[in-house]
Amino acid sequence: MGIITFAFGMGGPLANFAGLLHMTMHSLTKSAIFFAVGHISQVKGSQRIVDIRGLSASHPVLAVGLALGVFAIAGLPPFGVFTSEFMLVSSSFSRQAAACRRAGVRASGAFGALMLRLQQVLFGEGSGPAAEVKATYVPLFLHIAIVLMAGLWLPEPVVRWFRAVAAQLG
Repeated sequence: MGIITFAFGMGGPLANFAGLLHMTMHSLTKSAIFFAVGHISQVKGSQRIVDIRGLSASHPVLAVGLALGVFAIAGLPPFGVFTSEFMLVSSSFSRQAAACRRAGVRASGAFGALMLRLQQVLFGEGSGPAAEVKATYVPLFLHIAIVLMAGLWLPEPVVRWFRAVAAQLG
């Protein structure tokens, strides 16, 4: 959310476009992660990260979904979050280089923490029950697919819509 605030604070057509795109990509990615975490808490019988280990062995499809969601929210290419962040940095660096550098340092720290927790959940000796997943994976992978597609290609109607809204924002 700080990235979105930074984008709108920078202003201008490209930064506003990047902020709108980031809002959309972030919400889709975060909801995919929520779907995955909901499934995980159901199958493992816990919501505590320390109680969940070895997901890749016990529930490989769920592990892939969670990993893709975390990679996307971390802003790795080719996901749409990366595209919006790259747009923002490229439009803002010439005006506020120091602020962009500070944001990059913070993002690096957040990335390290995300990868550490993801590694702990996915790998290692399994823990907790290994119940069957009863809910559907469709929303999880549909949201990830949309975020992936947006990182590779945005349909022209979406681009026009975001440009129009970005122009209204100033």
